[in-house]
Amino acid sequence: MDQHILDSLFTDIDRLSPGYVRFWKDLCTLEGRSDEIDNLNRVADFIVSRAESVGLQVIREHVPGAGDPLVLVLPEKRGEDGAPVHGSFTDAEGPVSLLGHFDTVHPAGVFGEPAVTEKDGKLYGPGVFDMKGGIAAAIFACDILNRSGLPHREIRVILDPDEESGEHLGAERKAFHLRHVKGSVAAINCESGVAGKMTVGRKGVLRVAIDITGIAGHAGSLYFQSASAIREAAYKIIALESFSKEGGITLNVGRIEAGTVVNIVPDHAHMEVDIRYLNPEQFEEVKNHVDRVTRECTVPGCSAEWRILHILEPMTETEGNHRLFDLFAKTAHENGLEELSPQVVGGGSDAAFPTLLGIPTICSAGTIGLNAHTLKEEADIDSLPKRTKILVASLLQI
Repeated sequence: MDQHILDSLFTDIDRLSPGYVRFWKDLCTLEGRSDEIDNLNRVADFIVSRAESVGLQVIREHVPGAGDPLVLVLPEKRGEDGAPVHGSFTDAEGPVSLLGHFDTVHPAGVFGEPAVTEKDGKLYGPGVFDMKGGIAAAIFACDILNRSGLPHREIRVILDPDEESGEHLGAERKAFHLRHVKGSVAAINCESGVAGKMTVGRKGVLRVAIDITGIAGHAGSLYFQSASAIREAAYKIIALESFSKEGGITLNVGRIEAGTVVNIVPDHAHMEVDIRYLNPEQFEEVKNHVDRVTRECTVPGCSAEWRILHILEPMTETEGNHRLFDLFAKTAHENGLEELSPQVVGGGSDAAFPTLLGIPTICSAGTIGLNAHTLKEEADIDSLPKRTKILVASLLQI
């Protein structure tokens, strides 16, 4: 890539950056948790308005009980010879997909008024880090490519309204992603980023519920004739979590409901377990463990059953992922933007879906910050133009 061309593009990014910071702040001000459907669709309206204003085509789908998934498309621009566009990464034809999500984790209003604040070069508020800054970067990159007149592949920005939960789109969530990412030569998830890192692999997520049935009785007069579901739950929690391994499978019993009043031996307990795993073999291994722990009860008179609540496949670490990372890292280094190294992390993301189709994928390409999913969520404002520059320069080489 000619350095004079890149310098011109970077100048445009610096010039337009204040407007995209405002877009980022306004987007975060529009809150929407995964189950707040009306709020999510207001967020979608705002994204659509911006996308159309910079020349992107919009595909807006509707799934009952969920926010509207979006696909923003920047059409391919061929050179004067009319040949398909390709760079140094691959000669294959096809688009590049940028991924993101516009749901957040807390109910609207929790962050107070105003929800988004700015101080000392940082934004604070819902979604500033995870991951509306990444959406701003993706649209910003498309805007720059569209203005440049340079030949480029078709860019698809695939935006999920239910990433944090996965329960409202249901099976359509996976189908939506696979339908629109299919045929891509590369996928870049503009998820929240860490300085100096991009992600080449992520664990899968399995969430299960376990229901334990015991025998109720008065704690004073029928204690030994009863069977405590809570006591059985305690045994199961220890057995489940003891299977966790550093760098491998982890099980976290993150939610439990049980009991009615303190002087009654409880006859029911409900647990929800978050499980992280690296590959299909570990998935089968941990399912067998959950089944065994559920069936084998320690407290006489208790029984239990389990069911799957949610599955997100792992973003499998592949050679293609590393090749795509190498392109981004080389681009960032040569332009003095960032020194990047690859990482494999435990958190799941939509980057899992393109890897199911064998598409080279990287994740965490969005804006940089801290404290995702907390009321102290923050993001570095300067990371928006920096990460957009890396994205634009890399897209032109794919």
